[in-house]
Amino acid sequence: MRVLWFSTNPACYEYSKSGNGGYNGGGWTSSLQHELTKQTDVTLGVCFCMDGQPWKTEQREVTYYPVPNHKKKTKEKILDIIHYNDVSRDEISWSYYINRFKEIITDFKPDVIEVFGSELYTGLATMAASELNVPCCLHVQGILSLYMYSFLPPGMSELSYCLNQGIRKAYYKFQYLTYWRRSIYREKKILQAVPHVIGRTEWDRQAMSILAPQAEYHYGGEILRPCFYEVSERTIPAKPVIITTSSNASYKGFDLVLKTADILKNVMHIDFEWKVFGNLSPHFFEELTRLKHGDLNIRLCGVATAEQLRNTLLHSTVYVQPSYIENSPNSVAEAQILGIPVVATNVGGTSSMVTHGTDGFLFPATDPYMAAYYIKSLIEDKNNVNMEIGMQAHKKAMLRHDKQEIITQLLNTYKEILTE
Repeated sequence: MRVLWFSTNPACYEYSKSGNGGYNGGGWTSSLQHELTKQTDVTLGVCFCMDGQPWKTEQREVTYYPVPNHKKKTKEKILDIIHYNDVSRDEISWSYYINRFKEIITDFKPDVIEVFGSELYTGLATMAASELNVPCCLHVQGILSLYMYSFLPPGMSELSYCLNQGIRKAYYKFQYLTYWRRSIYREKKILQAVPHVIGRTEWDRQAMSILAPQAEYHYGGEILRPCFYEVSERTIPAKPVIITTSSNASYKGFDLVLKTADILKNVMHIDFEWKVFGNLSPHFFEELTRLKHGDLNIRLCGVATAEQLRNTLLHSTVYVQPSYIENSPNSVAEAQILGIPVVATNVGGTSSMVTHGTDGFLFPATDPYMAAYYIKSLIEDKNNVNMEIGMQAHKKAMLRHDKQEIITQLLNTYKEILTE
């Protein structure tokens, strides 16, 4: 079976940058590729957007197609600014991507196409596949059309978002909001045409029944990064350690981390350390909350390797997921599979991952006091509840992220699509 992926990241593609050999991992997509290419009856191609690469490269029996990003002319950029409310201007780039994707499909000659995500221009591969009459499915990742409702933290307007860090950054944020609206326009067009979707939570299943009512829904799990499957022993530290993975995105909820830490330290008088991993600059959230992370026992740890994050989690008390919207965050899954109890906002697809009171706790996204309450209960660890909840989370995650089961499900989905 010849399978062609259109991915939002390079997956396992190895490339040279500035003369130095490099590797840009693609998270769970890379993990899925590693397992799928073990199947002797599958020949895989992967297409993604990246500048400065050869048109076609074969590595370890996988064919890669890096597509240069579309470059707008100066006139088009000026018109984009003038007509910022016209979301249909996004279509200016569509023909470029669709034509490039059709060339790649014609070259690779796939039996089936899988498109990862509807957020980026690679999602337009569904249209290219339709024009060439090639069986195609879309693997749901985030859903911008729904994320937009939670894009800004509670109490923040679009104007205050743009001006939060001064005039210099206001234009960038304004452009970013415009890009999101145009991406949502594109996403809706993509979803209205796709014949099959693959998802993994009750939230994305319900969303697809509205946004893509014509599409047949298939379940498809995610394979985690390899080191998280290794047999490991967990130790709860004497001084509580809280872990969170976040980013600069306004909906990722670092403001909720600040508010919760303030309650834990200054209201509950708990001595703790809160380690936050990821590419995060706190200034936006600190301006919003008037709270400083350095005053609240929060340590920004930057981007960590999978191994570094795993080792830190194994010596932690609790993992906290503070986002205002998510589908199925891999950070939650990675904590669970290591046996770490999770305290998470009850948003999006998270309730498909965390069963409240059994393998973690869910709280309203606007209620830092409730978050602090559940964190405190796991810190106090009465009746060994922390370890018990962690063990239940581990059992669930091992089943949900079983590699062979996920590959079997995916291959069965491909076969179902092909037999239509």
